Amino acid sequence: MLATHSSVEEHIIHVPNVIPLFPLPNTVMLPGEVVPLHIFEPRYREMVGDAISNSRVIGMVEVSPGHEQDHLGAPPIEPTGCVGIIRQYKKLEDGRYLIWLYGLQRFEIESELDVDTSYRQARVTYSEDTPSPEDLTNLAPLRQELRELLPGLVQLDGEMRSTLEASLTEIDDAQLIALATQVLQLDSARKRQLLEASSNRQRFRLVFEDLYRALELNPGLVDLDSDQLN
Repeated sequence: MLATHSSVEEHIIHVPNVIPLFPLPNTVMLPGEVVPLHIFEPRYREMVGDAISNSRVIGMVEVSPGHEQDHLGAPPIEPTGCVGIIRQYKKLEDGRYLIWLYGLQRFEIESELDVDTSYRQARVTYSEDTPSPEDLTNLAPLRQELRELLPGLVQLDGEMRSTLEASLTEIDDAQLIALATQVLQLDSARKRQLLEASSNRQRFRLVFEDLYRALELNPGLVDLDSDQLN
């Protein structure tokens, strides 16, 4: 038997200041990103079950570099993470979960708490970008160029490409940046730089550095004049 459940709507999401932590090695989630996860460890089954019964949120944090082999215990973790909401889940007969976690917002860990749960919890503060009028003006051409270039970086037939191009006009900046990191297959170190960046304008610039590098290494990916890449 397989139970499948949909998410709550975003307008009723409550994001608390105390959240469960899910440390993973070499893994960084960004706002706007959907991360599929297979939950099999008993402590994280407990975590997901508790989250589903309450706010449905989980704080994704990266295990600090050099401690990747300690992730089965309680290794040091990075102080910055991303809170995500369980948008959909499946509970398997043996108690495991398949969940789809949607990144909401960056947070900073204030302190880990002494708790009775088998999983770690922390008090966190959330970071919101406050773009200046200049940032908002300068984002428009960056956003448009990224929407035009991304479809050329993936192998798609005509119908699928048209679908992707249409969807790119509807997603917000956070989702666009998150999609670009997946298309470009950026590693966790680079994604951490994006997560910790002070604004979406800076995130776009970091993504374009990697995008132009990919185009230089694979000039046949997209059919654009060199003037369009400056």
